Amino acid sequence: MRNTDATPARLLITGAAGIVGSALRPQLRERFDHLLLSDREAVEDLAANESYAACELSDPEGLSALVKQVDAVVHLGALVGAAHTFEETLEPNVVGTRNVLEAARREGVRRVVNASSHHVVGFSPRGQPLDHRAPLRPNGEYAVTKAYGEAAASYYADNFGLEILSIRIGYVGNEVNSERRLRTWVSPRDLARLVEIGLTSPGLRHEVVYGVSESPEPAFFDNRNAFRLGYQPQDQSVDQVTDPAVPDTNPNLNTIEEGVVGGGFAAVGFEGDVAKVLKRDQPGGIPRRRRP
Repeated sequence: MRNTDATPARLLITGAAGIVGSALRPQLRERFDHLLLSDREAVEDLAANESYAACELSDPEGLSALVKQVDAVVHLGALVGAAHTFEETLEPNVVGTRNVLEAARREGVRRVVNASSHHVVGFSPRGQPLDHRAPLRPNGEYAVTKAYGEAAASYYADNFGLEILSIRIGYVGNEVNSERRLRTWVSPRDLARLVEIGLTSPGLRHEVVYGVSESPEPAFFDNRNAFRLGYQPQDQSVDQVTDPAVPDTNPNLNTIEEGVVGGGFAAVGFEGDVAKVLKRDQPGGIPRRRRP
Protein backbone atom coordinates (compact mmCIF):
# COMPACT_ATOMS: atom_id res chain seq x y z
CA MET A 1 0.00 0.00 0.00
CA ARG A 2 1.11 3.55 -0.68
CA ASN A 3 1.97 5.94 2.10
CA THR A 4 -1.21 7.73 3.23
CA ASP A 5 0.30 9.97 5.90
CA ALA A 6 0.08 12.99 3.60
CA THR A 7 -3.01 14.48 2.01
CA PRO A 8 -3.52 12.87 -1.41
CA ALA A 9 -2.57 15.15 -4.28
CA ARG A 10 -4.24 13.42 -7.23
CA LEU A 11 -7.80 12.06 -7.17
CA LEU A 12 -9.69 9.78 -9.53
CA ILE A 13 -13.38 10.71 -9.62
CA THR A 14 -15.67 8.16 -11.26
CA GLY A 15 -19.06 9.33 -12.47
CA ALA A 16 -17.61 12.82 -12.77
CA ALA A 17 -20.18 13.97 -15.36
CA GLY A 18 -23.14 13.26 -13.10
CA ILE A 19 -25.08 15.61 -10.83
CA VAL A 20 -22.96 14.93 -7.75
CA GLY A 21 -19.68 14.94 -9.64
CA SER A 22 -20.51 18.22 -11.35
CA ALA A 23 -21.41 19.80 -8.01
CA LEU A 24 -18.24 18.57 -6.29
CA ARG A 25 -15.64 19.37 -8.93
CA PRO A 26 -15.34 23.14 -8.25
CA GLN A 27 -14.92 22.42 -4.55
CA LEU A 28 -12.44 19.56 -4.86
CA ARG A 29 -10.19 21.18 -7.45
CA GLU A 30 -9.53 23.95 -4.92
CA ARG A 31 -8.49 21.41 -2.27
CA PHE A 32 -6.44 18.90 -4.28
CA ASP A 33 -3.70 19.26 -6.87
CA HIS A 34 -5.28 17.34 -9.73
CA LEU A 35 -8.59 15.66 -10.54
CA LEU A 36 -8.64 12.79 -13.02
CA LEU A 37 -12.26 12.70 -14.16
CA SER A 38 -13.79 9.52 -15.50
CA ASP A 39 -17.23 8.86 -16.92
CA ARG A 40 -18.77 7.19 -19.95
CA GLU A 41 -19.90 10.70 -20.97
CA ALA A 42 -17.20 13.19 -21.91
CA VAL A 43 -16.38 16.01 -19.50
CA GLU A 44 -15.44 19.00 -21.65
CA ASP A 45 -15.36 22.01 -19.29
CA LEU A 46 -12.02 21.07 -17.80
CA ALA A 47 -10.17 23.35 -15.42
CA ALA A 48 -6.40 23.73 -15.49
CA ASN A 49 -5.91 21.01 -12.86
CA GLU A 50 -8.41 18.54 -14.34
CA SER A 51 -8.10 15.86 -17.00
CA TYR A 52 -10.63 13.45 -18.47
CA ALA A 53 -10.40 9.77 -19.33
CA ALA A 54 -13.29 7.70 -20.65
CA CYS A 55 -13.72 4.41 -18.82
CA GLU A 56 -16.53 1.95 -18.22
CA LEU A 57 -16.98 0.70 -14.67
CA SER A 58 -17.27 -2.76 -16.19
CA ASP A 59 -13.65 -2.53 -17.42
CA PRO A 60 -11.34 -3.68 -14.60
CA GLU A 61 -8.14 -3.21 -16.59
CA GLY A 62 -9.13 0.27 -17.67
CA LEU A 63 -9.91 1.21 -14.07
CA SER A 64 -6.57 -0.13 -12.89
CA ALA A 65 -4.79 1.99 -15.50
CA LEU A 66 -6.52 5.08 -14.12
CA VAL A 67 -5.96 4.20 -10.47
CA LYS A 68 -2.22 3.85 -11.15
CA GLN A 69 -2.14 7.59 -11.82
CA VAL A 70 -3.67 8.79 -8.55
CA ASP A 71 -3.34 8.74 -4.76
CA ALA A 72 -7.02 8.24 -3.86
CA VAL A 73 -10.40 7.46 -5.41
CA VAL A 74 -13.79 9.17 -5.11
CA HIS A 75 -16.27 6.64 -6.46
CA LEU A 76 -19.48 8.36 -7.61
CA GLY A 77 -20.26 6.33 -10.73
CA ALA A 78 -23.60 4.50 -10.71
CA LEU A 79 -26.93 4.13 -12.44
CA VAL A 80 -29.31 6.17 -10.27
CA GLY A 81 -33.10 5.94 -10.25
CA ALA A 82 -36.09 4.50 -8.45
CA ALA A 83 -37.45 2.34 -11.26
CA HIS A 84 -34.30 0.59 -12.48
CA THR A 85 -34.35 -3.20 -12.50
CA PHE A 86 -31.81 -5.54 -10.95
CA GLU A 87 -30.48 -6.39 -14.41
CA GLU A 88 -29.98 -2.71 -15.24
CA THR A 89 -28.12 -1.91 -12.03
CA LEU A 90 -26.03 -5.07 -11.73
CA GLU A 91 -23.14 -4.13 -14.00
CA PRO A 92 -22.66 -0.40 -13.28
CA ASN A 93 -23.50 -0.43 -9.58
CA VAL A 94 -22.50 -3.85 -8.24
CA VAL A 95 -19.83 -5.12 -10.60
CA GLY A 96 -18.60 -1.56 -11.15
CA THR A 97 -18.16 -0.86 -7.44
CA ARG A 98 -16.33 -4.14 -6.96
CA ASN A 99 -14.07 -3.30 -9.90
CA VAL A 100 -13.21 0.10 -8.42
CA LEU A 101 -12.36 -1.37 -5.02
CA GLU A 102 -10.37 -4.17 -6.61
CA ALA A 103 -8.42 -1.71 -8.76
CA ALA A 104 -7.58 0.30 -5.63
CA ARG A 105 -6.42 -2.86 -3.87
CA ARG A 106 -4.31 -4.05 -6.81
CA GLU A 107 -2.66 -0.68 -7.38
CA GLY A 108 -1.95 0.04 -3.72
CA VAL A 109 -4.30 3.01 -3.38
CA ARG A 110 -5.62 2.82 0.15
CA ARG A 111 -8.03 5.76 0.37
CA VAL A 112 -11.49 5.53 -1.20
CA VAL A 113 -14.63 7.61 -0.74
CA ASN A 114 -17.69 5.56 -1.66
CA ALA A 115 -20.88 7.33 -2.70
CA SER A 116 -23.69 5.51 -0.93
CA SER A 117 -27.25 6.83 -0.56
CA HIS A 118 -29.72 7.58 2.20
CA HIS A 119 -32.03 5.26 0.26
CA VAL A 120 -30.25 2.31 1.91
CA VAL A 121 -32.49 3.09 4.91
CA GLY A 122 -35.31 4.34 2.69
CA PHE A 123 -38.08 2.12 4.06
CA SER A 124 -37.37 3.26 7.62
CA PRO A 125 -40.42 5.13 8.97
CA ARG A 126 -39.98 8.78 9.78
CA GLY A 127 -39.82 9.47 13.49
CA GLN A 128 -36.65 9.09 15.51
CA PRO A 129 -33.56 10.18 13.54
CA LEU A 130 -31.47 7.36 12.12
CA ASP A 131 -27.77 7.03 12.79
CA HIS A 132 -25.11 5.01 10.95
CA ARG A 133 -26.04 1.86 12.90
CA ALA A 134 -29.68 1.80 11.78
CA PRO A 135 -30.71 -1.45 10.07
CA LEU A 136 -30.53 -1.36 6.29
CA ARG A 137 -33.98 -1.06 4.68
CA PRO A 138 -33.27 -0.29 1.01
CA ASN A 139 -36.20 1.04 -1.02
CA GLY A 140 -35.55 -0.34 -4.50
CA GLU A 141 -32.99 -2.11 -6.64
CA TYR A 142 -30.80 1.01 -6.82
CA ALA A 143 -30.79 1.23 -3.03
CA VAL A 144 -29.95 -2.48 -2.75
CA THR A 145 -26.86 -1.89 -4.88
CA LYS A 146 -25.80 0.92 -2.56
CA ALA A 147 -26.21 -1.40 0.41
CA TYR A 148 -23.96 -3.83 -1.44
CA GLY A 149 -21.42 -1.04 -1.92
CA GLU A 150 -21.28 -0.42 1.82
CA ALA A 151 -20.84 -4.13 2.50
CA ALA A 152 -18.11 -4.41 -0.13
CA ALA A 153 -16.35 -1.37 1.32
CA SER A 154 -16.40 -2.94 4.78
CA TYR A 155 -14.96 -6.17 3.37
CA TYR A 156 -12.17 -4.40 1.49
CA ALA A 157 -11.33 -2.39 4.60
CA ASP A 158 -11.11 -5.44 6.87
CA ASN A 159 -9.61 -7.95 4.45
CA PHE A 160 -7.24 -5.75 2.45
CA GLY A 161 -6.60 -2.71 4.65
CA LEU A 162 -8.30 -0.08 2.50
CA GLU A 163 -9.51 3.05 4.30
CA ILE A 164 -13.00 3.94 3.10
CA LEU A 165 -15.69 6.47 3.92
CA SER A 166 -19.18 5.62 2.67
CA ILE A 167 -21.34 8.75 2.44
CA ARG A 168 -25.11 8.23 2.38
CA ILE A 169 -25.74 11.22 0.15
CA GLY A 170 -29.01 13.13 0.41
CA TYR A 171 -30.47 15.55 -2.12
CA VAL A 172 -27.94 17.44 -4.23
CA GLY A 173 -29.46 20.40 -6.06
CA ASN A 174 -30.65 23.98 -5.77
CA GLU A 175 -34.41 23.41 -5.62
CA VAL A 176 -35.39 22.81 -1.99
CA ASN A 177 -39.04 22.88 -2.94
CA SER A 178 -40.45 20.12 -0.73
CA GLU A 179 -40.60 19.29 2.94
CA ARG A 180 -38.59 16.11 2.36
CA ARG A 181 -35.80 17.91 0.52
CA LEU A 182 -35.62 20.30 3.44
CA ARG A 183 -34.41 17.36 5.55
CA THR A 184 -32.15 15.66 3.02
CA TRP A 185 -30.39 18.55 1.24
CA VAL A 186 -26.61 18.81 1.17
CA SER A 187 -24.61 21.69 -0.24
CA PRO A 188 -21.61 21.10 -2.51
CA ARG A 189 -19.40 22.75 0.11
CA ASP A 190 -20.57 20.46 2.91
CA LEU A 191 -20.39 17.35 0.75
CA ALA A 192 -16.87 18.27 -0.36
CA ARG A 193 -15.88 18.60 3.28
CA LEU A 194 -17.12 15.05 3.92
CA VAL A 195 -15.12 13.82 0.92
CA GLU A 196 -12.05 15.59 2.28
CA ILE A 197 -12.57 13.92 5.67
CA GLY A 198 -12.78 10.57 3.95
CA LEU A 199 -9.49 11.18 2.16
CA THR A 200 -7.52 12.59 5.10
CA SER A 201 -8.98 11.41 8.43
CA PRO A 202 -6.32 9.40 10.30
CA GLY A 203 -6.95 5.83 11.38
CA LEU A 204 -9.94 5.25 9.12
CA ARG A 205 -11.20 1.71 8.53
CA HIS A 206 -14.68 1.77 7.05
CA GLU A 207 -17.02 4.46 8.33
CA VAL A 208 -20.56 5.40 7.32
CA VAL A 209 -21.89 8.97 7.52
CA TYR A 210 -24.87 10.86 6.12
CA GLY A 211 -24.25 13.45 3.43
CA VAL A 212 -26.60 16.18 4.64
CA SER A 213 -26.24 19.82 5.63
CA GLU A 214 -27.89 21.38 8.68
CA SER A 215 -31.64 20.74 8.62
CA PRO A 216 -34.52 21.75 10.90
CA GLU A 217 -36.25 19.46 13.34
CA PRO A 218 -37.59 16.85 13.04
CA ALA A 219 -34.41 15.65 11.38
CA PHE A 220 -34.19 12.41 9.41
CA PHE A 221 -30.63 11.60 10.47
CA ASP A 222 -28.43 11.70 13.53
CA ASN A 223 -25.06 12.37 11.92
CA ARG A 224 -22.92 12.04 15.03
CA ASN A 225 -20.47 9.73 13.29
CA ALA A 226 -19.64 12.50 10.83
CA PHE A 227 -19.33 15.00 13.67
CA ARG A 228 -16.96 12.59 15.45
CA LEU A 229 -14.74 12.65 12.36
CA GLY A 230 -14.67 16.45 12.34
CA TYR A 231 -17.60 17.39 10.12
CA GLN A 232 -19.28 20.71 10.88
CA PRO A 233 -21.86 21.65 8.22
CA GLN A 234 -21.53 25.21 7.01
CA ASP A 235 -24.83 25.45 5.15
CA GLN A 236 -28.51 25.15 6.11
CA SER A 237 -31.31 23.78 4.00
CA VAL A 238 -33.70 26.50 5.20
CA ASP A 239 -31.60 29.05 3.34
CA GLN A 240 -32.24 27.21 0.05
CA VAL A 241 -36.03 26.95 0.28
CA THR A 242 -37.68 28.09 -2.96
CA ASP A 243 -41.27 27.94 -1.68
CA PRO A 244 -42.04 29.74 1.61
CA ALA A 245 -44.79 27.21 2.37
CA VAL A 246 -42.34 24.30 2.53
CA PRO A 247 -41.21 24.65 6.18
CA ASP A 248 -44.82 24.56 7.39
CA THR A 249 -45.85 21.56 5.29
CA ASN A 250 -47.34 18.67 7.27
CA PRO A 251 -46.52 15.37 5.55
CA ASN A 252 -49.04 12.54 5.58
CA LEU A 253 -47.08 9.97 7.58
CA ASN A 254 -49.65 7.28 6.84
CA THR A 255 -48.47 6.97 3.22
CA ILE A 256 -45.35 5.33 1.89
CA GLU A 257 -44.27 8.39 -0.09
CA GLU A 258 -44.38 10.73 2.90
CA GLY A 259 -44.13 8.31 5.81
CA VAL A 260 -40.70 6.83 5.15
CA VAL A 261 -37.24 8.32 4.70
CA GLY A 262 -37.00 7.24 1.05
CA GLY A 263 -39.97 9.32 -0.12
CA GLY A 264 -41.00 8.95 -3.74
CA PHE A 265 -38.26 6.42 -4.47
CA ALA A 266 -39.90 4.09 -1.94
CA ALA A 267 -43.34 4.51 -3.49
CA VAL A 268 -42.26 3.45 -6.98
CA GLY A 269 -43.46 -0.11 -7.57
CA PHE A 270 -44.48 -0.60 -3.93
CA GLU A 271 -46.61 -3.71 -3.43
CA GLY A 272 -46.09 -4.38 0.27
CA ASP A 273 -48.14 -3.91 3.41
CA VAL A 274 -48.22 -0.20 4.21
CA ALA A 275 -49.08 -0.74 7.88
CA LYS A 276 -46.17 -3.12 8.43
CA VAL A 277 -43.65 -0.84 6.75
CA LEU A 278 -44.86 2.20 8.68
CA LYS A 279 -44.91 0.44 12.06
CA ARG A 280 -42.86 2.76 14.24
CA ASP A 281 -42.02 0.56 17.21
CA GLN A 282 -39.22 -1.16 15.27
CA PRO A 283 -35.49 -0.81 15.95
CA GLY A 284 -33.59 1.71 13.90
CA GLY A 285 -34.36 5.07 15.48
CA ILE A 286 -32.38 6.49 18.36
CA PRO A 287 -33.00 9.35 20.78
CA ARG A 288 -31.98 12.66 19.23
CA ARG A 289 -28.65 14.08 20.36
CA ARG A 290 -27.71 17.47 19.11
CA ARG A 291 -24.33 17.93 17.52
CA PRO A 292 -21.84 19.84 19.66
